[in-house]
Amino acid sequence: MRRFYDLPKFVQWFIAIILMVGGLALCMPLILKPYGLLIVPLLAPLLNLVTVPFFKLIGYYKYLNPYVLSCVQNDKEYDLHNIFTFDYLINFKWEDRGAYAQKVLLVHYVKSLLTIIERIENEQLSPNVKVVGCSYFFNTRTAEKFGFTLSNASLFWKINSILQFIELSYLYSFAKGKWAMPKFWQVKRAEIVGTDLVVRKEQLEQWVLRLEG
Repeated sequence: MRRFYDLPKFVQWFIAIILMVGGLALCMPLILKPYGLLIVPLLAPLLNLVTVPFFKLIGYYKYLNPYVLSCVQNDKEYDLHNIFTFDYLINFKWEDRGAYAQKVLLVHYVKSLLTIIERIENEQLSPNVKVVGCSYFFNTRTAEKFGFTLSNASLFWKINSILQFIELSYLYSFAKGKWAMPKFWQVKRAEIVGTDLVVRKEQLEQWVLRLEG
């Protein structure tokens, strides 16, 4: 599993298509039942698990690194997202849960910001780009460290977090190293303009060095 993306591309495509078709064949008949919408939160982890490889291969999920992905990447907006169960299975071992997993996730979140800075400096990306992320774990202190400002997330992201609460809960628990319930109903939107992000480059680089030291 951890070597999935080392496989030849045609093998990745074959596995990705089999996973997605098999998963959808299992889930869609249930979703189309009269009670289907009520069980979407129960099916969401499986749907994510079987679709992630396919969405990555077609370029819908654009990974800034193995732990941070983006769906929107243009001169107006870059969005940042947490990874899914499939990515955890590839990147982590069971014994990595807890402090080590938290450290790895945080380091790579900062590295994703440095990747965006590099693209701005290389003129691959407009300095006016708005970098945004929606998550339940942001707080004022964390946002200030990254240089982000916080606001309430849109209704869409609040509903999305509620529908995904099962997967969010067990992935959050893995990172905590114990059972823990994330406040997914308090999802926040964090954003920063590219020019403001660039001036924090040295601070972010030093932070990565401290975390990896």
